Amino acid sequence: MSMLEQHQKQLVREREKRIRLIKDAQSIARRLSEQRPRVSRASSEAARRTQELQVARLEKDLVRAQGKVAEQDRVVANLQKKVDREEASAVQARRRAELRAAQERTRQDRRVTRELEALSESTDNLVSRVSDLESVALRSLATAVATDPVPRDVDVFLSYASPDKAVASRLRDELKARGLDVWMADEKITLGSSQTIAIDEGIGRARVGLCFVTPAYIEPNRFWTKHELAALINGRKRVIPVLAGLSFSEMQDFSALLGDRSGLSTADHGLDEIADLLARSMRGDDQDD
Repeated sequence: MSMLEQHQKQLVREREKRIRLIKDAQSIARRLSEQRPRVSRASSEAARRTQELQVARLEKDLVRAQGKVAEQDRVVANLQKKVDREEASAVQARRRAELRAAQERTRQDRRVTRELEALSESTDNLVSRVSDLESVALRSLATAVATDPVPRDVDVFLSYASPDKAVASRLRDELKARGLDVWMADEKITLGSSQTIAIDEGIGRARVGLCFVTPAYIEPNRFWTKHELAALINGRKRVIPVLAGLSFSEMQDFSALLGDRSGLSTADHGLDEIADLLARSMRGDDQDD
C-alpha cells in the first residue's frame, strides 16, 4: 500500500472521529439547555445550588468537548493538506510516466515503420521477380492450350475466388443438374497434387471458361483468378463472365479483355436462370458444330 493510500484511509478515520466528537458536544449542549431552566425552578436553596453545580459541570464538559472538536478539525485539516500534496505529486508522476510511455511508443512506431518499409521494398522486388517467372509460365501454358489437339471432354472450366466457393459451388451444381460437366478446383485438385498442373489440365480440357466475377475475384492481390483468366483468354477460349456484387463497368475497369465479353449478372438473373441460359447457349454451340 502506498503512502498516499495510507494517508487517505487515515483521513477517513479522522473524519469519522470528528463526527463522533461533534455528536458528543451536541449531546452535552442539549443536556445543558435542559438543565439551566431547572435552576430557576428549584424549590429550595439547596436544590438550586445542586442544579447550579450540575450546570457548571455541563458547561465545563461542553468547553472540553468543543476543544476536542477544534483540535480534531486541525488534525483533519493538516491531514487533508498532506493528502492533497501527495495526490498532486502522484498526478505529476503519472503524467511523466504517460509522457515517457508515449515517447517510447513513438520511437517504437518509427522503428516498426522503417522495418515495414524495408520489408515492403524487399517484398516488391520478390513479387516482381516471381511475376516475371509467372508470365513466362503462363505464356507457355496459353500456347500449349491453344495448340493442344486433344479433344475437349469438359464443358466448363469454372474460375472463382476462394471466398466465393460456396456460391460458386451452387452455380456448379445448377450447371451439373442441366447435364454440363464442370471442372472446379475444389473437387478436382486432390491432396498432394500440383495445383498449377491440375488447373493447366482443366483449362486444356474445357470448351468454355466461366469466370464468376465478384469483388473478391478482382482484388489486386488475388493470384489464381488473375492467372486463370489470362490463361483462358490467351488460350483463345470462349470466356463467359458471370457477375455477382459488381457492375459490368467495374469488371471493365478490372480487365478490358474480360469486359469485352458478353456475360450475365446475378443482379438480373438467379443462379438457376443463369444455368439455364448457359446450358442453352452451349447446346446451341453443339448444334452449330
